[in-house]
Amino acid sequence: MSEARDAIFGAIRHAIGPARAAERIRAEADALLAEPERVRPRLPDGDLASLFEAAVTRLPPGASCERIADFAALPAAVAAHLHARGREPAIKLQPAPALLALPFAEAGVALRDEVDDRTALSLSDCAIAETASLVIRSGADMAVLDAFLPLHHLVAVRVSDIVPHLEEAVARFDLARSRNLVVVTGPSGTTDIEGNLVIGVHGPATLHIFLVEDGAA
Repeated sequence: MSEARDAIFGAIRHAIGPARAAERIRAEADALLAEPERVRPRLPDGDLASLFEAAVTRLPPGASCERIADFAALPAAVAAHLHARGREPAIKLQPAPALLALPFAEAGVALRDEVDDRTALSLSDCAIAETASLVIRSGADMAVLDAFLPLHHLVAVRVSDIVPHLEEAVARFDLARSRNLVVVTGPSGTTDIEGNLVIGVHGPATLHIFLVEDGAA
C-alpha cells in the first residue's frame, strides 16, 4: 500500500513540476483576468435573454423556461404551469419580499411550510446566458436547500439580472460575506450508473424558469 501511495504522489509531483513563487502564480492569474476574452467562448449575437433561452434548450430533459411581463404575472404563470403538468397547486415559497408580496392564493396556489418532494419557488440573484445557469445565494430570506429538496423547482429571475458569463455573476457578490453560493444548471442528473443519464437523483427532476421582463418588484 505504501509503495502504491508513493508512486501516485510521485506522479502528481512530477506532473505539477517544481514549486513556483506565489508572486509568479498571482501574476499569471492576473494576466488571465486582465484579458478574459482570451480564455472564454464568444457568445453568439443576440440579447442576453434570448441567449439564455437558447441555452436552456441544450440542458438535459426536465428544463424549461418562459417569459412573463412582470412579477405581478408570476402567480398566474405558476398556477398555469402546475395545472398544465397535472401537479398539485401548492408550493414552498422562498420568503423573499418580492415573492411574499404576490397574491398566490388569489391565483389558486396554496403555500406550504415544507417542500418535501413537492414544488418550490425561488428567486435567483442572477442568471448566466452562456450556460443557462442560475445563481442562488443563501441568506435570511433564502433557504438554499429549497434548490435541492423539491422534486420540482420553479425559479424566477429578472431579465435585467442575466449576465453573459460566470465571471460577471461571481463579481456581483462579496464571497467573503456569502455562506453559500449555488450555481444551478438544469435539473439534477447523473451518468454514474453505466453511463446512462438519470434525472432527479441528487435534486429536482424538473427546473422551470420564469424570466421576468420588468426589472422592478
